[in-house]
Amino acid sequence: MKHYRRLLFLPFVLTGCATTDMQGALDSLNGLGQSIGTSLAQAATPASAANRNSLLGTPLHNALRQNLSTDGRAPEWPKVVISNLQIPADQMTLTRSLTLKASDCIRFDAVLWHDAKRPERFSNLSLCAPELPKQSNNFVLTWKSFSISGKTSGQVRSDGPIPPYSKLPSDPAMERWLMNQFGLYYVGSLLTLVGYDPNFTVDDRRFWIRNIKG
Repeated sequence: MKHYRRLLFLPFVLTGCATTDMQGALDSLNGLGQSIGTSLAQAATPASAANRNSLLGTPLHNALRQNLSTDGRAPEWPKVVISNLQIPADQMTLTRSLTLKASDCIRFDAVLWHDAKRPERFSNLSLCAPELPKQSNNFVLTWKSFSISGKTSGQVRSDGPIPPYSKLPSDPAMERWLMNQFGLYYVGSLLTLVGYDPNFTVDDRRFWIRNIKG
């Protein structure tokens, strides 16, 4: 099995950071993203993505870019909801080094809301390491720290169309995945691939992860 270049593990605190600690976290994640991105840049092929029922072969890819803001306000549609997220078991342990294999895939179901009455559902999708964008994902630390604005369903998490209060589930498994840094990289990649613009932070109602599949 093909392995990619070993990366230095730089642990950091994800919540409650002082300014210096947060900058260290950003620097760590920035280095992680650049290193992983460089090692995976030549690995992805359209054929392999299609064979795995990849997100890249669905209308979810760049869906949010189909309706961009024209007045500085965030559009309400379309929306992307990820549910039943399945994470590789060894990404949940603190003992694994930050080495990605081609077989490192997350799996999930998804709903693309074109508008309030037109959901398009997808089952058993995947996103694998060779398909991850070559980029920094340090924007995830800021993105996840703010709740969703406007009308929400509160603590009730559903497939939409009304988003919940928080973008990510309050789940110990999610916290472990984020702490291990794999989660930050995959969540950032999901956001990028569905078309989220990290520089347009008011666009906070069109993507959330409903749950992790137990």
